Amino acid sequence: MATQADPAGPVARPPGPAPVRTLPAVRRTLLTAIATLFALATVVLFFAARSYGQSAADRSYDHLLRASALSMADSVAFVQGRWQVDLPYAALDLLAMAPQDRAFYRIAGPDDAPITGYADLPRPPAANAAQAPAGDADGLQPVFFTAPYRGAEARFVVVPRAIAGGPGSGRFWVQVGQTREARDALAGDIVWRATAAIAALMACVFGLLWLGVDRALRPLAQLQRELLERDAGDLRPVASAVPRELAQVVGALNGFMGRLALNLDALRTFIAEAAHQMRTPLAALIAQAQEGLDDDDPRAQRRSLQAVERNALRLRRLLNQLLSDASVTHQGQLRRFAPVDLLAVAREALRDVVPRAEPQPLVRLWQATDLLSKEELVAQYPSALEAKSAQNAGPPAWVRGDALMLREAIKNLVDNALKYGVPPGQGEAAPAARLVVDVTLRAGKGSWRLEVADRGPGVPEDQQAQVFERFVRGPGAAPGGAGLGLAIVQRVVAGHGGRINAGGRIGGGWCIAFTLPAVPALPEASAPGLPMEPSR
Repeated sequence: MATQADPAGPVARPPGPAPVRTLPAVRRTLLTAIATLFALATVVLFFAARSYGQSAADRSYDHLLRASALSMADSVAFVQGRWQVDLPYAALDLLAMAPQDRAFYRIAGPDDAPITGYADLPRPPAANAAQAPAGDADGLQPVFFTAPYRGAEARFVVVPRAIAGGPGSGRFWVQVGQTREARDALAGDIVWRATAAIAALMACVFGLLWLGVDRALRPLAQLQRELLERDAGDLRPVASAVPRELAQVVGALNGFMGRLALNLDALRTFIAEAAHQMRTPLAALIAQAQEGLDDDDPRAQRRSLQAVERNALRLRRLLNQLLSDASVTHQGQLRRFAPVDLLAVAREALRDVVPRAEPQPLVRLWQATDLLSKEELVAQYPSALEAKSAQNAGPPAWVRGDALMLREAIKNLVDNALKYGVPPGQGEAAPAARLVVDVTLRAGKGSWRLEVADRGPGVPEDQQAQVFERFVRGPGAAPGGAGLGLAIVQRVVAGHGGRINAGGRIGGGWCIAFTLPAVPALPEASAPGLPMEPSR
């Protein structure tokens, strides 16, 4: 039986978390490094302990050998032309302290002829025999050496003695030896006891380090739990205490979440404002379209279409301002500032904002310096005011900022002047009157000032501060605006560390100007230029 396919298609599942590139665990890395260091230290300490144990065992049993040899040497005498030896029991008792070892001795006369004992005992190496210990000018100090004898390693001591006077005068030697089983057992016991102590100490230290690492990494687990338990929209700073080494990481995380929260708040605000501001124009647009569809009179339909066109233009202006506001907000948060030529930015803004259709306004871009004011330029170059294109490339006006934000600010200033800069008593009452807007870029002391002036009525002084707020419009403002243009300009100027002010214009009219810090050590400015690029 065939199954019917779901017309809605497969259910879309939210994408899972992106794979995280991981490095070896911090705990494993630390403990592996510490364990390796401890293992190397244990090996080194084992060999050091073995060397010390062997040396300690040799010193202990060498004292017994020496005492036994000295005891035998004291029992040797030359009497009536013959050597007499009466071995004391004490000498043999000393050697009997290591019952598992075998003992050997030899007593030799001046000509190395054996007097008693084992005649085949190994002689001391030539190097040991020739090298007298420190303070042994007469060569009577004992000499120790190790040599194989009768299938086993044995330790020997040779004690020389001198007899003065008589026919037996001269030196004789007492050599005593003992196998190494007891001393090797003592050395092994010392080594293993030391190794066990070292191993126990290392295990305790490693355990303490394990607990220390676990305690040090515990804030990471707490931080992980705190982040996992949060809602998707919870972008508050991390409140958990973290080690000092992680303070910068958590600080960067808090900064990132703060920026993300600002972006989300701006996005929510933009969506809410856009929905609120577009609801009325869209409703009017739909109502005018429905009225035109329901009316059979061609003239009434034409009036409806004209109303639709007006509402569509207002809606377009509103959308442009909303998008400009969102773009400025986004760029302001990025703060990708660089040296920008304010003059070139102003030219680009005028190309974008000045309408091309008739009646076309006259928008003039001036660049003035402290040497000549705009009024002096007008008086000196009157013919330039009516020129369609003046190609003088004035000195660059370098500031540090974002070109897109500055262009949007200038476009909103000029657009505001074009919309509200009609002199009182003109407009529809005098359709032939031409709108004139002056854009002046003026060099100051360590700054650049851009002015946008028109001949409009302006705003009363007590309401000038309010026009820079969002969705606030001046008194008598024509319909179709959203009250965002000057708010955008104010936010751009504040983000660039500048100042903005508005006021009346000499000779009547309205002027809004902002000042930005200039970038030092830039190309030298040329002489003051003529008016630049009038737009008609």
